[in-house]
Amino acid sequence: MYKRCLFLTPILAFFAVVASGQVTTVATGLNNPRGLAFGPGGILYVAEAGLGAGNGTGGVAPGQGFTGSIGEIRDLSSANPTYTRIITGLASNADSGGVIGPDGVSPLGNGDIHIMMADATAKILSANPGVSPALANEFGRLLKSSHAGQWHVVADVGDFDYAWAGQNKTAPWAPAGQFPDANPYAVLSLPSHNYITDAGSNTIDEVYENGSVRIVAFVPNPLLMLGGHLVPVSDSVPTCVAQGPDGVLYVGTLAFGAYFASGDSPQSKVYRIDPNLSNAILTDSDVWASGLYPITGCGFSMGAFYVTEYFTTSPAAPGALIKIALNPDGSAGARTTLGGGQLKFPNFFAAGPDGSVYVSNHSTSPGVAQTPGAPVGEVVRVDQ
Repeated sequence: MYKRCLFLTPILAFFAVVASGQVTTVATGLNNPRGLAFGPGGILYVAEAGLGAGNGTGGVAPGQGFTGSIGEIRDLSSANPTYTRIITGLASNADSGGVIGPDGVSPLGNGDIHIMMADATAKILSANPGVSPALANEFGRLLKSSHAGQWHVVADVGDFDYAWAGQNKTAPWAPAGQFPDANPYAVLSLPSHNYITDAGSNTIDEVYENGSVRIVAFVPNPLLMLGGHLVPVSDSVPTCVAQGPDGVLYVGTLAFGAYFASGDSPQSKVYRIDPNLSNAILTDSDVWASGLYPITGCGFSMGAFYVTEYFTTSPAAPGALIKIALNPDGSAGARTTLGGGQLKFPNFFAAGPDGSVYVSNHSTSPGVAQTPGAPVGEVVRVDQ
């Protein structure tokens, strides 16, 4: 399936950077900014999940619409970075759980861009049977865009995972009462294949350019000591994936259920996963780091691993960027909290070629403030 995309050449935002302590805004006015990834030439690509059925001034509206987009930030080293939406009109869905759409982005070395669309067509149609096929059929797809101004579907990841979750809904390790489910989220593109975290099926997928999908691993429910017994608490929700200097995958989890069940204590984990596994049920032996607040993004830079924490000691508390040093043996070392309490619902993380680090901030906010002083979606640079 091919579809013409709208590539916009005018600059949509041009402004001086605004410094605020340890955080510097480099792009603002973004609609639910999620995925971040650097491409050739130091260009930072941004996935905007959109506004559902909303519009550019009225904010988010429940339902589905073509309001998702991909943008790029150029001239990050200057006093005046520029932000341009280069792909618009991508599917977006808004409901009581928030907004999802183009959630993941990963550029290739040749200038092509992979875009991970959230959710799954089967899941969207089950809840919204009247939605148009043209719109429903974008959800859950891994897309590839090129400089020719077109995108095409590489693979239907969402429906693959939704079907897999349905086939395994009675498995002893499946989240009770939650399968079938699928919500492909982050994408890491490597030559000839991609790794994807699915926050609904709780899987790590390997997706090839020919459209085939292979499940690498399943992230099980967290276990908590409740009432004197270890109890599985729903559910893990893998959100981010990065390739380490050792060539294996590092995957962070959201683990909202465990966070709230434990009284708002840090329950999220980072798993170290051999991508050569197949359908492995991960265990505690695969945990590389633990005791983190809900993780939404992660990545490596300059010999350290970073995770973004969506919030910390309470849902009203600021989020944070955590820098985890790498010990000589590859284990997780000392931690440093970055962001100075200025990150609010941060999401993905990206490391620049010069070692600078960036986060999508206010990732659940539209690009236009709906009330005076209300936050808007933005991308920020975080000082170290």
